[in-house]
Parts: sequence; structure tokens; C-alpha cells
Amino acid sequence: MYIKRVQIEEGFLDGLDVEFTSGLNAVIGARGTGKTSLIEIIRFCLDVNSTTSETTRRSKDHALSVLGSGQVTVTLVDGENTILVSRTASDAAPRATAQYRKPVIFSQTEIETVGLEAAGRLRLLDGFVKARPDTDTQERELITECRTLTQQVELCRKEIDDFEQTQKALPALREELKLIIPAEENVSKSSEALQQKTNLLSVQTTTISSVSVMLEQVTRIKNNVANWSHEIKRGIDNAPVNSVEFEHAALVLLKPLLERIEGVKGRLGAELNEAVSIYHELDGVITNFTSNKVILEDQARQLRQEVESLQAGSGSVLRKGQEIREKIAKLESITSYLTSRKTILAQLIGKRSEALDKLDKIREERFSARSAAADWLNKIVAPNIKVSVYRNGQSKGFSAAISEALRGSGLRYADAADGIAANLSPRALLEAVDNFDVGLIEDAASITSDRASRILLHLKSCELGDLCTINIEDETSLQLLDGTDYKDISELSTGQRCTVVLPLILSHMNRMLIVDQPEDHIDNAFIAETLIKVILSRGDQGQIIFSTHNPNIPVLGDADLVLHLGSDGRRGFRLSSGPLENISIVNAISTVMEGGAKAFSQRAKFYGEHIK
Repeated sequence: MYIKRVQIEEGFLDGLDVEFTSGLNAVIGARGTGKTSLIEIIRFCLDVNSTTSETTRRSKDHALSVLGSGQVTVTLVDGENTILVSRTASDAAPRATAQYRKPVIFSQTEIETVGLEAAGRLRLLDGFVKARPDTDTQERELITECRTLTQQVELCRKEIDDFEQTQKALPALREELKLIIPAEENVSKSSEALQQKTNLLSVQTTTISSVSVMLEQVTRIKNNVANWSHEIKRGIDNAPVNSVEFEHAALVLLKPLLERIEGVKGRLGAELNEAVSIYHELDGVITNFTSNKVILEDQARQLRQEVESLQAGSGSVLRKGQEIREKIAKLESITSYLTSRKTILAQLIGKRSEALDKLDKIREERFSARSAAADWLNKIVAPNIKVSVYRNGQSKGFSAAISEALRGSGLRYADAADGIAANLSPRALLEAVDNFDVGLIEDAASITSDRASRILLHLKSCELGDLCTINIEDETSLQLLDGTDYKDISELSTGQRCTVVLPLILSHMNRMLIVDQPEDHIDNAFIAETLIKVILSRGDQGQIIFSTHNPNIPVLGDADLVLHLGSDGRRGFRLSSGPLENISIVNAISTVMEGGAKAFSQRAKFYGEHIK
């Protein structure tokens, strides 16, 4: 695939209509003629991001300032297929007649700075990784699933904790009941009439306790159905499209799909009505249970009054016993519910573990692909340049996320967050919080057990879905052989950084490659001995478009086409274009890049007289 044609309407390059070949294309011209602007407009049209978010923003701003309210159209050729890509300043994304593979584009600034930022180095390496097209989508889906399951786990665990806290009152209630049973027995032994009354009251107490348990269970179901219906309603409200959004022609084309979406909404609406109906029926059941309980409690009250009339103080004893038995019955009924909730919690944790396994696998495969790409590059650029990649090397983002989660905790968390991020994976931290593993946090952060415990307590109250799915990016190292030692790119001069980055960029095979003024900050010796060799070694393995001021690139690189741009100060335009041997191109190169034929002849004469 290669760029065949670029057409620009309006702006500084208004009316520019240029064609390129599938080989080496050199864009030349004096400064201010629009060479960089042409490259940035191509980048904008094809929606090619820069190596960092900041350089991406600057590149887009440049393109928009040049394009104004105009439009750019790029024609791509892929074998026998032609693809048109068009974009205006107001378009959020390009409009294309078919899918296309984006070119590799580097501006002059990117070549100088890409190696200094971790994100830039990684993006440079990723340009050589053959990733499956569906991997990113799968990763996003798994992240969403993990976050949803984590939220469900936290809610389920909180419910279990609350119920278990409530059940802690059971032993004390049972002890209290043991103390009151003798008093109840004394009441029933006082007379035959009292015994009959207390026996009836005992049966009534059991019935009231049973009704109370059922009332609590039905209320719990009703509340769950209410939450469930809200989720169904949210699904209807979040329907993906509305037919009002489309023009008539689009409506006709999309009618079958829109009808299916409406069908889903209709079925969800019917299910919502069913859920609401269930809710109201449960509410009716609760009303009946409540009414029955009130009647039963009134009957029990009358029996206690009758007992009280026969023996003073007996009514309060029996009322106390009824209250305790009712509380015990309610708490004991929770046990089976707790068992089911714990089963559900285990299932949720299991599902989340499976999703995290899949997420880890995707990221491990990505690292393996990056390692393979680094090995392949090292075969090409060794021994002068060495490329290395380290698993999960960029932990600063994870540390920042931990710090954000601990904000407001009252803890000194900055140093602890760095230690945790450097020594634990997001998943390991999640499991440490789940298991309240104080020792693991203590060792990872090199802190006291008390601080580790307080950190876990705070994290336990946080939403951990985002934290456990954070992707700790791999770290890419670029080094240059300096004498007998390798120097990291951060220790190199601007020129040395360019000698590292340029060969890597040019190692892209079978890709459209566009580079703006690659010769800045590097000497002619490097261009002639290294850069040109790499260019020539590519053969026909992918289009190259260079904007340049250095004549060695088009001449020694045997350019297939040279585009000469000019400017009148208000607008940039094409002066000439054609193969290297074209007389107008020869004149352009000698004038723009060599300082004119006379200057070139004088230099040639000087070299001929003095170089032996």
C-alpha cells in the first residue's frame, strides 16, 4: 500500500495536487514553502497519532492552522484497489472508502525527542509488533468485565459482613433466653389456668417468629427486584441509537438494524413491566404478612394481659420471652441466606479470576511480541544499537493510582505507593486486600505492619475495579555503542539520539514511511554511510516520503520522485515534480540544495585539488 495522490483545498496549500511513487519520494524546497505542512496534513487526514499525546496535539494544531476550513483528500493504492480518504477540520475522524493501514510518520521533533520518553520508546517499538486486530477490543471487554465483577464482589462481601456482624448478637440472645425460660416455667406452674394461657402464648410466639422471618425474606426479595428493575430500565434508557439522529437516506439503509434495536428495547420494556408487576405482588404479600403479624401480636398481647391478671408481672416476663425468640428466629433465618451469598461470592471471585487470567494472557502475549520485535531489530541494527524491553517496567502510573486511592486516608502514602507499585502487580494488590495480607504489603513497601494494616483497611473501602485492571506498560531501552560501552539514550546528545532512532524508523519494511527532515542534527558522513545504505537496502519494500534539505538523500538515495515546493509568502505550491534525472529537478536540487551550479562546481574543483 502506498500514497498515490494528495489533494488540498483551501488554506496555505490551497490547490496543491501532487502525486507520489511507491518508492523513495523526496520533498524539497526553501524554508517556509510548506514541506512540513504537507506532511502534517497527510498525518491529519490519515489520523496517524504522534509518539506522545503532546506531540499529537501539536501536529494536529499545525495541520488545522494550515488547512483552515478546507479539505484534504489522500488516494491510497493497495494492489489493484484504490482507497480514498478525506477529512476536513470539523471531521472527528477521516472518511474512507475502505479500511487502510496507517503509515509510519515522524516529524523532526519526534526524531529528536522520541527516545527520551518511555511512552515514545514503547510506541517506536510497537510499530514493529504484529498485533492481532481484535486484541485491544478483547482487552477493553475484559477490563469492563473485571471492574463489574469487582464491584459485585465488593457489594456481596459488604452484605455478608453486615449480616455476620448482626449475627454476632445470637450468643447473647440465647444466653438471655436461657435466663428467662425458668421465669416462664414458674409462671406456667402457678395454676392450671396460667399453664393453658402460657401454652397458647408459646404457640402464638412461634407463629409470630415464623411470620417475622417470612416477612424479612420477602422484603429482601422485593428490594432485590427493585434494584433489578432499575438495571433493566437503565438498559432501555441507554439504547445505542435513536432514529431521529439519521437522515432519510440513512434511515432507509439502516431500517432493518434499527428495527432489531427497537425490538430489543420492546422486549426489555415488556420484561421491565413484568419485573414491576412482580415487585407490586411482593409488596402485596408483605402487606398481608404485616397485617397477619399485627393481628397475631394483638392476640398475644391479650393473652399476656390475661396472664398478668392472673399473676402480676407474668405478662412482662412472657412478652420479653416472645421478643427474644422473635429476634433469634430472624437471626437464625439469615444463616441459610448467608450460605447462599457466600456461594455466590465464591462464584463471582472465580469468574473475576478467570477474566484476570485472560487479561494477563493478552498482556503477556503483547510483551512476548514486543520481545520478538526487539530481537528482530537487534539483528538489523546491532552492534551499534541495542534495543531491550522489560516486563511491566513503567510502574509510575500504577503508583499514582495507588496514591490517589489512598488520598484522604491520613496516611503517609507516597513512599508506600512507590514500593507497592514496584513490587506487586495490580492483581496481587487486589488479592492482598481481599485476604487482608498485612505481611505482603509490609514486605513490598518496607513499612511497619501497623501502617500496612491501615493501608489495607483504607483500600478495602475503595473501589478496586479500576486499580486491579491497570496496565503497567513495558519499558523499552534504547542504547548506543560508545567505544566499548553502551550508553542509554537519555545520556546521548541530540545528534547521537537521532543516530539511534533513525535506523530504527527506517527498519520498517513493507510500510508507508514518512519522515520530516531526518538529516537535522546528524552529519553528512552518517547520512552517506548509514542512512543511504538503509534506504537502498529497503528496495521496493514500502514507500518512503522524506522532506529534506540535504541533497545526499535524493541523489545518493536514487529517489524515484522529487517534489519541489515554492511559496510566495501567502501560499505554498508545487514548482516542479518528476524523476531524479528530469532537468527541472536537477536544476531544483542544484539551486535549492547545493547553493547553485556555480557553488557546486567550485566545491568540486576544491575537492579535486586537495583530496588525494
